[in-house]
Amino acid sequence: MVGTAAFVEESRSTSLLGDDSVFSGSPLGDVGLSGLFPVRSPQGCQVAVLAGGEDSFAVRMQSLKRAKKSIRVQALVFKGDEAGLRIAEVLKHKKAEGLDVRVIVDAFSNPWLQTQWMFFDLKQHGVEVEGYEALALQWLNELPIPKLVPHADAGDPNRRYHEKMWIIDGGTDAAVAVVGGLNVGNEYFRVDPSDPDAYWRDQDVLVTGDIVADLVAAFDRNFDHFVGIKRAKGLLNTNLYWDATRTVLDKTGKVPVHFKTDPALVARVAALEAGAPRLDYRPATCRFLQSRPRLKETYIEQAYLKLVERARDEVLIANAYFVPTPAMRRALEDAAKRCVSVKVISNSPQTNDLPEISMVGRGYYETLLAVNDSPQVAQCRAQGAALRIYEWVGQAPEEAERRQGTMHSKYAVVDGVRSLVGSYNLDPRSEKLNSETALVFEERALSAQLRKAFLENDLRYSREVTREQAATFAEPGDVVYRFRKTIGQFFEGSL
Repeated sequence: MVGTAAFVEESRSTSLLGDDSVFSGSPLGDVGLSGLFPVRSPQGCQVAVLAGGEDSFAVRMQSLKRAKKSIRVQALVFKGDEAGLRIAEVLKHKKAEGLDVRVIVDAFSNPWLQTQWMFFDLKQHGVEVEGYEALALQWLNELPIPKLVPHADAGDPNRRYHEKMWIIDGGTDAAVAVVGGLNVGNEYFRVDPSDPDAYWRDQDVLVTGDIVADLVAAFDRNFDHFVGIKRAKGLLNTNLYWDATRTVLDKTGKVPVHFKTDPALVARVAALEAGAPRLDYRPATCRFLQSRPRLKETYIEQAYLKLVERARDEVLIANAYFVPTPAMRRALEDAAKRCVSVKVISNSPQTNDLPEISMVGRGYYETLLAVNDSPQVAQCRAQGAALRIYEWVGQAPEEAERRQGTMHSKYAVVDGVRSLVGSYNLDPRSEKLNSETALVFEERALSAQLRKAFLENDLRYSREVTREQAATFAEPGDVVYRFRKTIGQFFEGSL
């Protein structure tokens, strides 16, 4: 295991997108296609920044309805709510038109009964949904097959599939893809402004060009992995029974499935679908990355470290679940000592859908902010350089009450020109357990859009953490808070 200092130094010594771009690969050596995809020139990568969940939903629906050949969707969560059901409806129509329609969801992250029925309905209409089986028996596919999963920990059920990809007509001139932090559900697309807890802030980007082929390769590899596990189970291969069931249903008719929806939210989904966001596509040097900790890949962590360690002026990070690893803490402190202005936004416990994670992350604030007392940072104060941490509270100063819920974004902007957007959280789960994806790109106008979103929107809904607060977070006096933090630390320590 490479030590923290060596890992950080290795990340500093080579670039992310240049000729000297070097990454450490999996030590296993037999993982097949790597999660490190090639650098794409501006001729092969065009990127548009999406303003938020509303724009992402509109763009996703427009691309879905224009699809002519294939649809590939992967998300940790794909809810059977008003937004998810509308997407499922179009997926069924496209399958009926003869398109190749495939979906991947995480087997343990979609327990709701209506969601499970939605997956059943998709399956009975011929849409392949990996991560779902009737009667919630998808756990059977989580049992490892030793010869298929040769690495001892690759079949660990704690290793989840957190990737988010939305790919339309991959392999054609019309190929387009969405990558970022959004799952599929009302909260991600901001369907209900009246419910702050279900009105989230998140970040996606839209891409076209040769880069889409890299997303297709990652998706298809994931899909084949899940199908391969089932094939290896012989008579327990559930696809055999789905094929037989569909043959019967084609003769008898489909099972009627009834869904409960809110007419007001259905109308809101329709209004969002009719939106026409302005897409400012820009050619950019870019790279798609996939990290699969079950195969000992750390490409996205290395990308973050390379970005931060090579920053000259400014680092902006918005990350939903900020529990920084030793390497990331070292990199952020190093940047501040180089007179780089570092700003980090993460959730407060009040807005985090997993509040104990924020409580654990808070435990690192005091140490991180202590770097501002160092002589190196003291010499930079005239330049405004320091390490500053903000917590998202979902309420602007002029607002009388909180209007927004979780900040689910995972993006970074460095020196106003290089950016990363993806599914990767700066926490131990993304480092050690969850399969993740991210897009890194270098283009000043695109990065300026994300920078503006950070400084003008996300900071507005956040509050800076003071040194006094950080000290309290490190040693909380409230008994219940201490207990909840301990629970969070238990899970952190079990990773």
